[in-house]
Amino acid sequence: MGPKARREKEKKMMKDDILKAATEIILEEGYDKLTMRKIADRIEYTPTTIYLYYKDKAQIINGILVEVQKQTVFNAMATAEENKNAPLDKRLELIFKSFINTMVSKAEMGRAVIRSGTKSIFEESDGTEPPEENGLFMLYEMLLEGQKQSIFRELDKNVPWMLLSALLGFTMNAIENQRYLKPDWNKQVDVYVEILINGLLQGDRRQ
Repeated sequence: MGPKARREKEKKMMKDDILKAATEIILEEGYDKLTMRKIADRIEYTPTTIYLYYKDKAQIINGILVEVQKQTVFNAMATAEENKNAPLDKRLELIFKSFINTMVSKAEMGRAVIRSGTKSIFEESDGTEPPEENGLFMLYEMLLEGQKQSIFRELDKNVPWMLLSALLGFTMNAIENQRYLKPDWNKQVDVYVEILINGLLQGDRRQ
């Protein structure tokens, strides 16, 4: 590993440590009690070091959001690619479940975000990222293809963010209330995703 790659790795590890410490403090004491000093004490660095990576705690919360977003979108796209030969409705079902499962796997981060009071977790693209790397763009393209194949009913351009909001609301409620720890959690996910998919299907395809 060269010097540049090593520096990037060390930078990533430091950011991960900062976000992990911030998440723990928010869950233990609340967002209002989060300070750079507390984060620094927890990871045994100086506050000055923390400021090299994040200018304030609002930026730290944004860092937590970005981490959750990146992993969720990456897993959803991987699921889409792995199941590219499956019928679109089945592929979408698997993507929705991947979204929920990834968010739940980041439950502590999600709970910290909720308690920080941040109002938006997944926003529409600001145009700075390639379309193929944006989850809403991918979803919209799949819905359009499903309409062409007469699998999905006619849908307008607002449906992708509506679906995302529905998935996010369900998952964040499950995280905050620890529903994902219940024995019937997987069944709850199956039922919820089935409801969403049925709302997209042509009438004669609904279960």
